[in-house]
Amino acid sequence: MKNSLKIHNPCPENWDDMQDLPSGKFCEKCSRCVIDFSHKTDEEIRDIFNTADGEKICGRITTRSSALAAAGIILITNLSFVQAQTKDSFRMATEQKAANITKVSGRLISNSTKKEIPGAEVFFICKSKYIKAITHEDGTFALEIPNELIEKKNILYFDFDKMNEVERKVNNKKDSITSMGLENETVIFEKNEKLENKEFQIESQYATIGGVVIMSERPPDYYYFNGKSISERKFEKLQKENPKYQFFFFKGKEAEVISRKTYLNSLRLLYSD
Repeated sequence: MKNSLKIHNPCPENWDDMQDLPSGKFCEKCSRCVIDFSHKTDEEIRDIFNTADGEKICGRITTRSSALAAAGIILITNLSFVQAQTKDSFRMATEQKAANITKVSGRLISNSTKKEIPGAEVFFICKSKYIKAITHEDGTFALEIPNELIEKKNILYFDFDKMNEVERKVNNKKDSITSMGLENETVIFEKNEKLENKEFQIESQYATIGGVVIMSERPPDYYYFNGKSISERKFEKLQKENPKYQFFFFKGKEAEVISRKTYLNSLRLLYSD
C-alpha cells in the first residue's frame, strides 16, 4: 500500500520573512519555532517527531522531505500535517507542538486602577534576538520561546512607551501628572521557573528626584547589534540611519542577565528585525 502525506489548511506566512534560528526560523505571528526539514535525513526527521512526545511541530517541508515523512513518520507517529507553499518549498505544521518550546503567559493589571492593560508590548529579550507579543483586550499575553534561547536567568520586559504616548496625545496633557502613564517593568525568571497564566501588577510612572552616586571609575557601556558587539559610534550611526530598528536600553541586574556580564554600566541592544 502506498503511503501519502495529507495536507490541510495551508499556512500563509512567508518563510523568508521569519527570524533566523539555528534549527530553522521563528514565526512572530504565532510565536512558534519553525523547523527546517528541507535538508534533514529521514532518520533526523523521525528523531524530531519521536522526541516531540505528543507536542505540536511547525516546519518547512520540501517535496523530498514530504515523501520521507509519508514513507516513514506517518506510520510511526500517526501525525497529521499542514503544508503551505513558499517560493520554492513547503512548510508543514502537525497536530503536535515541539517539545523544545517554553511557554510564558500572563495578564497585566494596573496596580492603581486594578484594570486589565490591553495593547502593551511584551518582550522576551536575549542578546541575539527578541520575541514580542501584544496584550489582548483582557490584558493577557502568551509567548512561546525556543528552549535554545533560554538561559539560566532570563528577561521578560513590559514596554508601555507607545501606549503612554498615544494616551498623552489623545488627552493632550503631556505635562499633566495624570498623563504620566505606566512604568516599564522587567521580570527576571530562571530557566526552570514556570511562568504561565501569571498576574503582573504594573505601577504608574512617578517623578522622583534621585541621589548622586560617586564612583571612582565608571563601568563600561556595551553595545550590541543583532547579538554582535559593536562600538558606540557604529551603534549610534546604525540607530540614526535606521530609526525603525528595535532598540532596548538596560542598566543594573537586567543588563547583567542579558549580557551575562557582571561589571557594566549599561547595555544597549539594536535589532534589524
